[in-house]
Amino acid sequence: MRALVDITHPAHVHLFKHVLWKLQAAGDPVLVTSREKDVTTTLLDALGIEHVCLSRAGGSLPGLAGEWVLRCGRLLRHARRFRPDVMLALNGVCTAPVGALLGIPRVVLEEAEHARGQRSIALPLATHIMTGTGYLCDHGARQRRFRGIWVQAYLDPRYFTPAVAPLREAGLDPDSPYVVVRLVAWKAAHDAGLRGIGISALVEAVEQLSSFGRVLISSEGPLPEPLLGWRNPVPAEHMHDLLAFATLYLGEGGTMAAEAGVLGTPAIFCSPLKCGYLTAMEQDYGLVRTAGSISEALPIARELLARPALGAEVQVRRKALLDDSQDVVEFMYDTLVEAASERQPGRAGDDQAGRPIRCLWRLVCLALTAVILFFVGRALYQAMRGVPWDPARIRPHFAA
Repeated sequence: MRALVDITHPAHVHLFKHVLWKLQAAGDPVLVTSREKDVTTTLLDALGIEHVCLSRAGGSLPGLAGEWVLRCGRLLRHARRFRPDVMLALNGVCTAPVGALLGIPRVVLEEAEHARGQRSIALPLATHIMTGTGYLCDHGARQRRFRGIWVQAYLDPRYFTPAVAPLREAGLDPDSPYVVVRLVAWKAAHDAGLRGIGISALVEAVEQLSSFGRVLISSEGPLPEPLLGWRNPVPAEHMHDLLAFATLYLGEGGTMAAEAGVLGTPAIFCSPLKCGYLTAMEQDYGLVRTAGSISEALPIARELLARPALGAEVQVRRKALLDDSQDVVEFMYDTLVEAASERQPGRAGDDQAGRPIRCLWRLVCLALTAVILFFVGRALYQAMRGVPWDPARIRPHFAA
């Protein structure tokens, strides 16, 4: 089984690493394609995973649209050379259309119901859609449901044991209380129109949290000058060790909130976005709390940190989640095997004669779709910022 795995976010590195190693251990050829976003390529290099970087993350909706076109074109080229039997990605915004062009089964792990733009591109073209506990949508016969939170693919006790050595090497005492604060860049497609709190409010929040212990800030982007004193010193590849021994996680990152909860660390997700898996972790297991912003989360943080038996309570809830869950890595591997077995020989993924014209036509269709998405995205981007839509703005692009 030849597998192409597309990794576009730091969390995807951890999500798929055990499946990658399982495929390699079985002797299956694997091609990993990556993206320069945050510490994605740094993590891949640290884990010794060979990869081909296809693009750098766009910083706006038009930038993301342009990156998508570039990335799909490059992915198409590499897929034709590698000729995979199956393609795997989270969301699958690039693998789904490229795999559809080449007739290759597309396995997608879907976890973000709010990412409507990505879902509208990828999910209609996916052949297998894997979803976990709490996922709210129904995708019919293509859907493969598993019991558990998707981050358990790398943080379940079968696959992860936290270590204190990396923390001590970074000058952090794991036996002393500390709070991890996560800031996101708010540049993802599903973050359009959203933003975090201001610097002054953030400084005030960090100062309040400092009364309970040391505060460590992990940020997707550069930290402003007033916050540099709280920068997290632990390397990115040991972030889960940091979360595992933390007293509390409080941040704008939903993935990290789920990671903290699965590790048994009390977590507060600070965002107006809603995710089914975080709702399940809050309502069914009490492992995550939610707030609209970091400022709104401070009363919740004070209430949690005032509980003397908080750690023991969370460990009981964590055990309940683990007992209810299955091995997510084995589930993903079995789904890949199922999808690869349905591979239809003689499709465009095989380098046979007579395909160039058909592939060229499909590329033209893909390019036209990208143009449409660009202008729709720009209109939405302007509308969310109060800029009135004027059709005359696009006329110069099509002038004779």
